[in-house]
Amino acid sequence: MITNKLKTDSFYLELGQLTPDSVNHLAPSFDHLPANPYADGEFRLRRYSRFTLEQGQLKRLPSQAFVQDESINHFQGNVVRSYEEIDNNIVIDPAFVELFEHFQKMASVVDGTPIEVHQLRIFADHKSAEVAPEGIHQDGFDRIGIYVMQRHNIEGGNINIHLDNNSPALISHDFDKGEFVVLNDRKFFHSAQPIKPIDGDQGHMDIFVLTANLMH
Repeated sequence: MITNKLKTDSFYLELGQLTPDSVNHLAPSFDHLPANPYADGEFRLRRYSRFTLEQGQLKRLPSQAFVQDESINHFQGNVVRSYEEIDNNIVIDPAFVELFEHFQKMASVVDGTPIEVHQLRIFADHKSAEVAPEGIHQDGFDRIGIYVMQRHNIEGGNINIHLDNNSPALISHDFDKGEFVVLNDRKFFHSAQPIKPIDGDQGHMDIFVLTANLMH
C-alpha cells in the first residue's frame, strides 16, 4: 500500500491503494448489485450496510434506512432510502475487511465505532452521467473513505477534493484499481466529474464509500 498523508491540526487527508489481489477479490461483486428505486437509480446501483470492526473482526449491525438532511444533500435530502444489504460472500472476504482496517487506522476510528458502507456502481449508458449530483458537498460525517475499485469504458469521473464549497479542486484524480482517499469530512469538501462512455456503449465505475462519526 502506498500512502501520502497531509495532516495539520484538524486537517486529515490520506491517499492509498489496495493490493491488486484485494481488487480482484472484490470487483466481481459489483456485477450483482440490485436495482435502485430512488432518484439516483437512473445512474447508480447500490447496496448499503453498517458494521463495527473490533480487533480485526467485522460485525454486521442491524439494517436501517439511510437518510441525509436536505441541507447536506440537495439532490435526495430528507428521503428515507432502504437498500439491500451487502452480500455475505463479500463480507467474509479478507479483502473487504482490509477496506475497514485501512479506514479505521487512517481516520483514527476506534474499535466498536459504527461504520456505514455503500457499494455503488455508477453507470453511463450512451450518454453522460453524474457521479456526484450534489455538486461540491460534504456527507455529514466526521470521516469518509472513497475507494474506486475499477473503471470500465469511461472517461471523466475524477474525484475532486476541495477546501470549501466554492474553491477549485485541491486534488483531482481519476481513481482506479483500488485507489482511495480517506478524509476529514468536517474540514474538506468533495465532488466528482461526470462520466461518459468512451465508445458510445455503457461504461461504469465501481466504488465503496465508508463513513463514520468519531466516538468522543
